[in-house]
Amino acid sequence: MINLDWNNKNNNLLFFNESREPIYGSLELLKKYQLNKKYEYGEKSSSKQNMLIKGDNVISLFKLQETHQSSIKCIYIDPPFNTGKTFDHYADALDRDQWLSMMKIRLELMYNLLSEDGVIFVHIDDSEMPYLKILMDEIFNCDSNKYKSHSNYIATIIWQKKSSPQNDAKFFSDVHDYILVYAKDYMKFNMHKLERTEIQNSRYKNIDNDPRGPWTSSDLTVKTPSEHLIYEITLPSGRIIVPASSRSWGVTEERFQELVKDNRIWFGKSGNAMPRLKRFLSEVQEGIVPKTIWTIDEVGDNAEGKRELKKIINLDQAIFTTPKPERLIERIIKLSTSENDIVLDAFLGSGTTCAVAHKLGRQWIGLENGNQLDDICVPRLETVINGQDNNQVSQNNNWNGGGGFTYYSIEELLE
Repeated sequence: MINLDWNNKNNNLLFFNESREPIYGSLELLKKYQLNKKYEYGEKSSSKQNMLIKGDNVISLFKLQETHQSSIKCIYIDPPFNTGKTFDHYADALDRDQWLSMMKIRLELMYNLLSEDGVIFVHIDDSEMPYLKILMDEIFNCDSNKYKSHSNYIATIIWQKKSSPQNDAKFFSDVHDYILVYAKDYMKFNMHKLERTEIQNSRYKNIDNDPRGPWTSSDLTVKTPSEHLIYEITLPSGRIIVPASSRSWGVTEERFQELVKDNRIWFGKSGNAMPRLKRFLSEVQEGIVPKTIWTIDEVGDNAEGKRELKKIINLDQAIFTTPKPERLIERIIKLSTSENDIVLDAFLGSGTTCAVAHKLGRQWIGLENGNQLDDICVPRLETVINGQDNNQVSQNNNWNGGGGFTYYSIEELLE
């Protein structure tokens, strides 16, 4: 396994002081803090299931070890990308050593919170992605000598975050981010399929009025030729054909005759075309395996995330320049969880993860240190609970309101 090394790798970066200087120390230092319940909002029966915690996320993650170890099904985080810019809500201009130390201890704590069949999605851009990938390989016990299919590293998703090019870019216009996906144990992790869309289903036709319903067809030949799969086929028109010289049929001659008898071979309307295999809509799997490139049309972009926030909150656009669209988080949660599973976001930001998890009937935990927890996340979640949020995700999931949450703060124990 390839390991990454840096200054203070073995020291826990716990906090940043008011001057943005790092403070390292033992996790024992965090025992002097406690979760203090402030209030509940919404329905009492469900408010205890959902938690908003205000305070440094390393303390929150440490305290959650006591109550939620090995119980979180999905973690999504959108940490500071370390781009060299400094935002009020995150330290985003750290030395790489500091950034890696900050991420390492938090990822280790999150790893402990994941259920054995749990998964984490980490949003990042190309400034730190290569380093983060190696760090996560180490934390999630990924052996670089193993095949990808035998590793806790699942995938790297490319998300199209904007459509308009940056004409002031020096070399390339950056229009995508990455999402690293890791399972705690790939042998136990089971990912759902994407729901089939009307557009995908519309590709199936029934031009021969087959009683089994709409179908599409696929090539009956394969690229790697095999001698026993090369034979003559007599078309209904009487023409005799064989595969191209660099290909062979994909089934044996005996199997081909069985498919013909079952009306699963299409020779074209005239009966003179290369044979193709009919695939019926009624027989395809219920969902679709997701690709690793997610486009704006599929899951939205940053501009959509801004519009969603502006619609429900009187928001100064300078606070969050890159809020994530609800459709992006909806896909992540639907792929990785079922109803009542617990979803965690340790860098809650504008509250998108908790808002979407709530609408999808998942339990959730959101951690945030800045004032945006009170100024943005709380009002946003209140809007969701009150049924006043009618954006696309709400409509897609027939969301009309309900549920609740409990608000906590991190406070130092009195001596």
